[in-house]
Amino acid sequence: GTGTASINSTGLLSAITNGTVTVKATSVSTPSINGTLVITLSNQDILVESIAVSGAGSAIAISTFHGTLQMSALVLPANAADKSVVWSIIPGTGTASINSTGLLSAITNGTVTVKATSVSTPSINGTLVITLSNQDILVESIAVSGAGDAIIINVTAGTLQMSALVLPIDAADKSLIWSVQNDTGMASITQAGLLTAIANGTVIVTATSVAVPEVFGSIIITISNQVVVSPIETVNLGLAGDFIILAKAGISATGVTIITGNIGVSPVAATYITGFDLILDSELHFATSSMVVGNIYASDYLDPTPAYLTTAVSDMEAAYTDAAGRAANYTELYAGDISGKTLYAGVYKYGTDLLINTDVVLSGSATDIFIFQIAGKLTLANGINITLTGGVLASNIIWQVAGTVAIGTGSHFVGTILAQTDITVATNAVIDGRLYAQTEVTLDANIVG
Repeated sequence: GTGTASINSTGLLSAITNGTVTVKATSVSTPSINGTLVITLSNQDILVESIAVSGAGSAIAISTFHGTLQMSALVLPANAADKSVVWSIIPGTGTASINSTGLLSAITNGTVTVKATSVSTPSINGTLVITLSNQDILVESIAVSGAGDAIIINVTAGTLQMSALVLPIDAADKSLIWSVQNDTGMASITQAGLLTAIANGTVIVTATSVAVPEVFGSIIITISNQVVVSPIETVNLGLAGDFIILAKAGISATGVTIITGNIGVSPVAATYITGFDLILDSELHFATSSMVVGNIYASDYLDPTPAYLTTAVSDMEAAYTDAAGRAANYTELYAGDISGKTLYAGVYKYGTDLLINTDVVLSGSATDIFIFQIAGKLTLANGINITLTGGVLASNIIWQVAGTVAIGTGSHFVGTILAQTDITVATNAVIDGRLYAQTEVTLDANIVG
């Protein structure tokens, strides 16, 4: 019939598969005589006992954007009557979809659990955890604009808030890096996209995707009516220019300090130069030290040293007055905190302290002059660098400071400091320039020169 069964000599019928069978009893003595009965057999299928889920090639991850993975199910025993399964996803930290044939499609990063459930025996299932990566929706384009669609700044030191349309809208990481490239004009920009005009002309503002750096957007901004910086004369150092370090009240050093150039003190005596292990020359005009590539002068050495130092100190003070008296091109720019800024040639005037907490760039040419007039203190934080670009020379940078000067540990300072009080250079800081103090200079394992 449609089913199968067996029967023994005593008439014990044993079912094998579902369906119907006809049982026949035949007379031994009269074989032509028999009787039959149709028997229905049910619930005889071999049931599913276990399911093991795997990915093609034993893969347990999808790492391509919106990639797929063919899943398979090993259903046991091998002769189970109904080995069909239903595929589903157990939510995890990621998301995915799966079709009726077990094709898994990644949607978002994370993990999902793929489940195969027996159709004939729903209590039996198998699972496998799949890791999904690189599924973020990426930035494809960036369009840059100014507030109110502005493409010009025509107010002195004016600002323009830049914005960027990042597409697609549902991109996972829409963060940007703002930058400005000076063309015929000059400007600076914050990482919030605030553009500040510096000099007339055009600049190119660019917003670059953090997640996909090769995707960016740019716009040309025209700047007008800015302060025109006339050529600035250098500050004449006179005989003070013969010295890398010059102080009126003393120079002290701890640790291994290397100074390239002459140093001197006046009107104080050589005893106010400490930490150098001075070796007086045979004619008593100057001293030397293993820490100084140059000569060391003090007011109590023999002539002509005292007069030489007096003139040098006088020239140092005159240079301070000269720098302080220059007409300012920029007043209180960035409210006394130039951290992270790029500055261009000019005279910068500050009626308060000047703070540098992150790296600063001074950009220009070899003939450009920078003068910083600081009524308060000058502080360069630990590990901070002043960087020159475009050919700017350290000798053309003047820091005129009425208050104290503090150069932080491991920092790199550039330019000539004309200090009305003291200069302190912390451990391992490097000075590419000169230190002139109307009180004292304190060093600690530095490189100066």
